[in-house]
Amino acid sequence: MTPAQREKILQAWRASPVPDKAYAAQAGVGVSTLHAWRRKMAIRPPDSRPAFVAVPNLLAAVPAAPLYRLQWAGGLSLEVRAGFATAELAALLQLLPAL
Repeated sequence: MTPAQREKILQAWRASPVPDKAYAAQAGVGVSTLHAWRRKMAIRPPDSRPAFVAVPNLLAAVPAAPLYRLQWAGGLSLEVRAGFATAELAALLQLLPAL
């Protein structure tokens, strides 16, 4: 069925006092099909065309803060991002010999 035929059926249905189920039977379509057409037409006006809309990529990668990696001979490593509190870093470095 063409879009024009669907629109003609929908317009006649809107003007008809006949219940949905009876009108769908007269038109030769299922009542759920008739309702789906109505929903589709409610979303998009009859004369409009689908359009592409530019959407910003909100998931774009944010540049990571610089990373400092300290590695010890035994395989132990510590990664610190820029802006890390120096007092906390000093406390962590004092704990390392105990590991």
